Amino acid sequence: MTASSNPQRLDSSPLDEARLFELLEQPELWPEDPAIQAELAGLLEIHVALVSHGPALTAALAPAPRASWTVSWSLAAAAVLLVALVPAAYTVKRVQTLRVQAQDTVRLEQLARKRTQDRAWIAFFQQSTTLLQDFEQNPALCKKGEEDRRQERDMALVLLDASHQLAAQGAPSKEAEIIRASLHAWLSEVAFEDSCLSPERARELRQWAATHNLESEAGRMERRLRGDGA
Repeated sequence: MTASSNPQRLDSSPLDEARLFELLEQPELWPEDPAIQAELAGLLEIHVALVSHGPALTAALAPAPRASWTVSWSLAAAAVLLVALVPAAYTVKRVQTLRVQAQDTVRLEQLARKRTQDRAWIAFFQQSTTLLQDFEQNPALCKKGEEDRRQERDMALVLLDASHQLAAQGAPSKEAEIIRASLHAWLSEVAFEDSCLSPERARELRQWAATHNLESEAGRMERRLRGDGA
């Protein structure tokens, strides 16, 4: 079919061919015209075939030595190689860029998750230290002469729930997990006590915390995690 019988087909002038090569490197700019898209698709098919069989085709394209070797043949061969090499270089570069971007995204997401996790652990150790300090203070007394530990019990319930969540998501270090488990055991005792504690029971809980060095261990782990950049 001649060019006049198919008006939708691009003219094969050098200007149009140059525009086609330019569009091959910018797929996002392909026009909506089906004829132009078909033209571009055909060039891409040539590109894919040449990339797959490049060495063999290069050798096959070389003509036998003869007197009729012309500049026009050289230009034609160069045009064929340009179809293969320019889109291939662009595609490789684009794929490499996307791969680096994906790796960077994964790395940043992992770093953000670690920072969030460490902050949760820091808050847990910090608030546990505050609770342990409060438990050392003399509270108000209930009517029966018992210690009013309502606020400490409520805080222990909150921290106990946080401890369960931290255990489920994993600790930043083995040592942090050991200290969390020790605090968890003590928090469980406080959380499930009555609001009013007998002086004997309150003394037992304070002694437990002192024996296991809970306050200093929680404070030390908090400082360590902060020092790690969390």
